[in-house]
This record gives sequence, structure tokens and C-alpha cells, in this order.
Amino acid sequence: MITLRIYLRAARKDAAGQSIIYFIVGEEWISSTCKVHHQHWDADNSCITKKHPKFYIINPIFQLYVSRAQQHISNLQTAGKSFDRAYFEQYVFTGPEVAENPCVLKLIDEYCNANNLGWCRIQRYRRLKFEIAFLVNAPKIKDINYAFAIRYQQLLRANKNNENSVIAKTKALKAIVHFAEKKGIIEKDPLAILKLKEIKGKKEHLSADELEILENLYHQLSLVPGLQTVLRYFLFSCYTGLRYSDIIKLNYIEIKNNCVVTTQEKTDKRVVVPLISKAKALLGTQATGNCFKTYSNQVTNRNLKSIMEIAGINKKISFHCSRHTFGTLSIFLGIPMEVVADLMGVDFKTVKIYAQIVDEVKSREMLKWEKKVG
Repeated sequence: MITLRIYLRAARKDAAGQSIIYFIVGEEWISSTCKVHHQHWDADNSCITKKHPKFYIINPIFQLYVSRAQQHISNLQTAGKSFDRAYFEQYVFTGPEVAENPCVLKLIDEYCNANNLGWCRIQRYRRLKFEIAFLVNAPKIKDINYAFAIRYQQLLRANKNNENSVIAKTKALKAIVHFAEKKGIIEKDPLAILKLKEIKGKKEHLSADELEILENLYHQLSLVPGLQTVLRYFLFSCYTGLRYSDIIKLNYIEIKNNCVVTTQEKTDKRVVVPLISKAKALLGTQATGNCFKTYSNQVTNRNLKSIMEIAGINKKISFHCSRHTFGTLSIFLGIPMEVVADLMGVDFKTVKIYAQIVDEVKSREMLKWEKKVG
């Protein structure tokens, strides 16, 4: 059973000798933000006495908070729902109208904090806030319905997001709505009927010959500094399979016994990747701090486009293609799929996709025999 107590923490006083009145729900102590001297507090009735010099100013505010707190706890008991501190604070201090239909932008921040998301995923949700606000000014959670989701997808497509990006961003929106449902803000998820299925696209990767072209280009030192910098950490990812989110935070303390020992930003899974000599050479001699100077994902991909043009590689290569390159070439070189899965921190099903790519490459290369014999 959820209980509510109101308590003046008289043992703790500010410089003026005043103490904060707390709401105590279970083991949670929540400040009411109201302060009084202990002589102006009626502990038996949990209320401010009329002796308080500003009674008619502070008491109406305090009583409003008390009334809301009692109503909220009663609502939870009636509905059989569990207590949520953040929702309690919203209900009490901003009112039930705001608590029951909060701003989506604030709810996104709350979701990120509650789930302890990494930097890259937080950036994704910041983008979501921007895109939602573009459609609706100060959007409320109850503005988010099936029709809104369709409008959101239309906006993404108009901004030239590919279909899988549209799906990924819609999933992020659905996560926020589900979060609101879990908190009891909404009774039913309006986006539950929105089915999303990722489209299997081509996992673009570099061949061994193309990787060698980029290696030679890097060692020629003919690129402008910005492109040279990007190529450096792109090649390192080709040799290790690390995602962009892991490269940007990779620190020298994670280089141990000629291995990268790190926890993946996306999956929170620990991976250990032995470093080949080419990868070690890219690290340099520095022993502290981040391993690489990096640019934003957008700038990185723009620079990679320029690098591919200079190298004469006619492929649409993004930074994530370095990971596909690692997976594909590892299997091509005969490394067992179980080992590749462990190195990349993924399941066997994902690695099988790279094996299929290798099989397609082999089939395509064998056609050269047909042309030669013919």
C-alpha cells in the first residue's frame, strides 16, 4: 500500500533557521520547496500555523501541493498502479493537467536520464526533439497518435532519410510513447498498431583491394589534414570493427596487451579485439587521452565521400561500412563465424549476413572463369 506523510525536517535548517517540508512516499523523500521555522509548524496536523508572518501567502501554495499529493496517491491506490517519483513531482508541482499530458520534449529528456543512454543515443533523441517540434510547437504526449506518426515519417522522407532511417527514428518515437504508457501517463499506446519492419539493404563494404588503395592513400600523406584525420580512424575501424560511437570515445586506457578492451556504446557489451600491426601503427605513441581526434558523424561521412572520390572507389561508403568491411573480410580470410561474432559483439545471425556476402562475392568472382573459358 502506498502511504503519504508530510514532515518538517527540523534538524536541517538554512541560514535563516528555516527547514524544508517534505512529502514522504514509502522511502522517497520529496521536497515540497516550502520552508518554515519549526515554531510555525503544527506537527500533529502536518500544517503551517497561522502564526507564520506570511501565512496567507505561503499556506495556499502549500495546501495546493498537499491536496494534489493526496489526490495522486489516492488515484494510484484506486488504479493499483506503482509509484513514480518523477510523475508525482509533475502532478504535485505543475498540476494534473501538465502531468497527465506532459510536453514530449521534456519526456524525451526524462527517458534518456531514466535509461542512462550513451552520448550517441542521446544525440539521436535530441534530433527527435527537433523534428517533433518542427511539426508541433510544444507538443504534448497526447498529440502523439497514429496520424502524427505518419506525418513524422513523411517529414523524414521529405528530408531525404532512407527508409531504414525512417524506421529507426519512428522506433525512437514509439519508445517515448511506450515510456509514457509504462509511467501511467497514457492508458494505451496509440502507436501499437504501427508496424515497422526494417528493409534489408545492401551492406556496403570494401574489398581487400579497395582497402589496400585506402592504406596507400593514407601513407602517401597527400590528403588535406581533415581528410587524413578521418581516414585514420576509418581504417582503424576497418581493422577492428568498432562502431563510430565506440571510436569517438576510445581511450588509451582501453588499449591493453595489444588489444582493444572496451564496452560497446550501443549494446553495453564488452568486447576484446586483438590489434594487428596496421591498427597499432594508427594509434601513434601517445599514451593518454582519446585515441583519435574525431569529427561529427555527418562531417565524417562527408569527408569519406571525398576520400572515396580521390581514391577512385565508386561506392557509397559511410563510416559504418568500415564495420561491414571488418566482418566481411574476416570471414573471407577464414576466421570462424563464432569468433567474428565475439569480436564484433553481435549474435551469430548477424554474422551469417556477412557470410552470405562473402558467398555472393565468391560466386561473382567464379563467373570470371566462365568468361575466361568461353
